[in-house]
Amino acid sequence: MEWLIFLALLVLLVLIAFAALAKKGGNTDEFSYEKNEPLFSPAERSFFGVLSQAAKDNAVVLGKVRVADVLRPPKGMGRSNWQKAFNRISAKHFDYVICSPDTLSVLAAIELDDKSHNKGKRAERDRFLETACSGAGLPLHRFKAAATYNISEVRNVLFPPPEELAEESSLPEAPGPEVTEEQLCPKCSSPLVKKVAKKGEHKGTEFLACSSFPKCRYIAKSNA
Repeated sequence: MEWLIFLALLVLLVLIAFAALAKKGGNTDEFSYEKNEPLFSPAERSFFGVLSQAAKDNAVVLGKVRVADVLRPPKGMGRSNWQKAFNRISAKHFDYVICSPDTLSVLAAIELDDKSHNKGKRAERDRFLETACSGAGLPLHRFKAAATYNISEVRNVLFPPPEELAEESSLPEAPGPEVTEEQLCPKCSSPLVKKVAKKGEHKGTEFLACSSFPKCRYIAKSNA
């Protein structure tokens, strides 16, 4: 009879111990959190505004996107190697990505480089990301951090004009009448010049383009 009482007490003590452990593990009061600083540094926030204007109507800009949400190791490389490859990207992020406005599929990744990118591990990280993006066929654009930016230049890097309309005509330009207001670039007020597309579906088509190309890439079909 005594051994039954002893066994019951032992079981009771074990149950009490498990209950105490469960209560301790589930006590969320032992964990606390605080809000992080703003998502972007002042320089990153400034360039985010530039990107948003440059990508307007063409893409959606997202910031601080985890590399592993954009890239992944290919199948067939073995579980161990796959895990090693994944670990190399799991803790990294892109400064920005631009996405299709319709599907939000990633069109390109963007990095904003300040002086820290010239140093040791940061430079090594940048080389790794360039190699990873190149292998995955994902464009990676790098911009130098600056006090001011030219939105048109940023836009032309992200969304270059069609090749056949960007090339200079091989035909000599004949002297024409004095440039009028209608023949000035509406974007930068430089004179417009007549060119002829040399490639693609627009081959042979005359068009007017800004004479300050490539700084300004305004293009308009000629009425001539």
